Amino acid sequence: MIKLERISTPIKLTPAFATTQTAEFIANETNVWNVDWLKESLLELSYGKCAYCECDLKEEAKYMEVEHFEDKANNPNKVLEWDNLLPACKRCNGSKSTHDVISEPIVNPFIDTPSTHLTLRLYRFKSKDVKGKNTIDVVDLNHTERAVKKRFEVGEQLEKTIEKAFERLELYEANTITQRRNKLLSIVEDILLECQKESIYSATCSTILHSSDVYSEIRQKMQTHGIWSKELETLHNDSAKLVI
Repeated sequence: MIKLERISTPIKLTPAFATTQTAEFIANETNVWNVDWLKESLLELSYGKCAYCECDLKEEAKYMEVEHFEDKANNPNKVLEWDNLLPACKRCNGSKSTHDVISEPIVNPFIDTPSTHLTLRLYRFKSKDVKGKNTIDVVDLNHTERAVKKRFEVGEQLEKTIEKAFERLELYEANTITQRRNKLLSIVEDILLECQKESIYSATCSTILHSSDVYSEIRQKMQTHGIWSKELETLHNDSAKLVI
C-alpha cells in the first residue's frame, strides 16, 4: 500500500448527477457508480492498481470495483461522493465489505500515510498501531494465497535481479569498458523502475530494495566509480518514499 493523491472531481460527476443517481440508488439499489468514466478516473488515481493491495487491476482481478470507504449500506448518501470512492480489486473490496471505518478506522491511502501504521516483514504486513491492525484484518492483507504468495514471488524475482546487477558490477570493475557500464546502468535502472509508485507492488519492492545490503553496495560502488547518475539518484529517492 502506498500513499495516493486525489485529484479534482471528474467533470461528469456534477452535483446534479450525484444527487439524481444517489436518489436512484436509495430507491432501487441500482449500481449507479458502475460507469466507465468514473472507474477510469479512479484508476488514474492509483496508477491502475488496487488502492489497498497494489495488484494490477487489469491483470490479476480482471476488472476493478468502485470501493466505498464509508460503506454504501450504512452511508447511502455517500455512494457518489468523490472523496469516499477508491479503486479496489474484488478480493479487497469483498474482504472489507460493510466494515464501519468510523467506529474501527482503517488506513485510507488517500488520507493516511500507510508507513505510519504498517510495516512489511518477510512479505507480511505488520501493524504499528490499532489502525494498522484493523487494516490488515479487515482488508485481509496477509491472505496467504492471494497476497503474501504474490508479494513473495515479486520480491524473490527482485532479489535475483539485484544479485544479477552485482555480478554485472563485478564484470565492470574487472574491465571498465563502455558495454559493461551500459549493461550495469540498464539493469540498475530496471530495478529502480520496479520500485516506483506506478509499478505493481511498489511498496513491497521498495522495502526490499532499501533493506538490501547488496543494493547498498552496488550504489556505493557506482558512486565511487562516478557512474551513478542524477537520474538514478532521483529514482532511488522516489522509491525510498514508498518504503513501508
